[in-house]
Amino acid sequence: MIKLFLILFISTTLLGCYANKNKIQTLPNYKIEKISSYSSKYLIANYSIAKGDYKTVNEVLNNDFNNNNNELLKLNFFSNLVSGHFTTANKISNLITTDKKKNYLYLLPKYILNIKNNKFKENIKISDGKEIFFGFKKIDYLIKLWFQNKESKSSFDFDKRLENTTIHELLILENFYDNSKLNKIADYIYYNKLLNYNDYLFLAGLYFRQNNLEKFNEIIKTKISNQFNKKLITQNFFLKNDTFSQTPKLSVILSAKLYNIAIENNRDGDKSKGLQKILLETSIFLCPEMDIAKYSLAEIYSSENLYNIALEKLSTISSKSYYFLPGNLKKLSIKKKLVKRDSYNKLLFQNLEIWPENESILYELANYYKSRKEYEKSLKTYEKIVKNFGENNRVLFLYASNLDKVNKWEDAKNLFLKLLEKNPEDTYSLNYISYRLSLRDEDLGYALKLIKKALTLDPENGYFLDTIGWIEFKRKNFKNAVFYLEKATSILPNSPEVLDHLGDCYFKLGRKKEAIYQWKRALKYEGDKIIIKKISQKIREIE
Repeated sequence: MIKLFLILFISTTLLGCYANKNKIQTLPNYKIEKISSYSSKYLIANYSIAKGDYKTVNEVLNNDFNNNNNELLKLNFFSNLVSGHFTTANKISNLITTDKKKNYLYLLPKYILNIKNNKFKENIKISDGKEIFFGFKKIDYLIKLWFQNKESKSSFDFDKRLENTTIHELLILENFYDNSKLNKIADYIYYNKLLNYNDYLFLAGLYFRQNNLEKFNEIIKTKISNQFNKKLITQNFFLKNDTFSQTPKLSVILSAKLYNIAIENNRDGDKSKGLQKILLETSIFLCPEMDIAKYSLAEIYSSENLYNIALEKLSTISSKSYYFLPGNLKKLSIKKKLVKRDSYNKLLFQNLEIWPENESILYELANYYKSRKEYEKSLKTYEKIVKNFGENNRVLFLYASNLDKVNKWEDAKNLFLKLLEKNPEDTYSLNYISYRLSLRDEDLGYALKLIKKALTLDPENGYFLDTIGWIEFKRKNFKNAVFYLEKATSILPNSPEVLDHLGDCYFKLGRKKEAIYQWKRALKYEGDKIIIKKISQKIREIE
């Protein structure tokens, strides 16, 4: 019943509007102080929630607590809850006229505030053995486990619970038991449980505190991504000045658990995003240093195209945090999407100055040079990546494509063939070789064979369909070419290259008006001046 209520209520108030967000282009200009009617407030609040603009919802509604309109109060409540303003949400909850014994969600802010203020006994009254809202039952269990072991250290059966103990239970037990009892469980978790980066950092901390430096180093070297500054992690552990190197307090453990619950709750698309935001904001509220929760919030907002909010969340990650580097990489990704070229460039070179040898930063640098058509610089950067980090399919593909850009086609082709030897089902290499062969009018039969293989593996890929269409065009099989290219344009309706190819095909079949139409469509999306000039010339010659 509770879960049904949550899904219906949150999806309709918070997330139901997302489906229509692209239909709403602009919000009329208004002055918040002049908004007085219920309908205006409701519409603006709904619109703002749909856009993820909780700040505006708060500006419109937070000064109106005396309003006895339940619908406005509910919107205001959820806006504050999802944005992590639990004190305000609790205040509003007290004003909402509803049966809080049935709708436990309205008691959630109070429950969270109690945890923050160490009022655990009051939370027992709230939960009272019932199923608590979205995963907080697991939080209840951890709190009870903490106090049970605080009162009686004999309460935990280590042998019977070996296989079922979670990383967060282990961290609680560490506060009450010596290393000899913890080791067996730690090893079992390490070798048998699926853990995220945060879990591994906590486990590394436990091994560090046990003076098991071999396991500690193993985790840092093999389980932590290269996107993290591993030197900083090791340094901070030995200085013993961070959340992970110290025996974690209950609030930190609960915060980490809430983060995990949020990630596990990522199964229902938009329906679960509201829940995830609440869980992640709670995680940060309990432990402001839980930067992985800030990072995950940024990812959610970015997936909703709410890039400014995502950047705001990332900006709260400290420069001393382990998640500062991943956060900056995420910032680069967002700024690239926003086409904030100057801002992206500035951040890239700032990151390069801080981490000159980081693999992910070097990838960004190589792509930066490639986007500027500085292919020689891009090649040198890829060579540096290969030298420092070894060969992998990703870097070899990018390196080979850059070789092609500097007119070293034979070297590029041989490298692509090497990639296909290692992975015969590498569809992107299959497509690249076949398309480049078609552009050079070279071995078109072989090119057709390669792209057909790619299409058997990915039959609805618009780029692959464009390639086979263009190969058939080069083979003068214009009807076949049109078949594939029309299908490609249905999948990639805004691709200037595909539209240009289709126009060329129509022209060869004597369908001049259709050719001109497709070329003009291509001009709408094409940004390359040389290609624009070529397409314009074709149109002028026919018209």
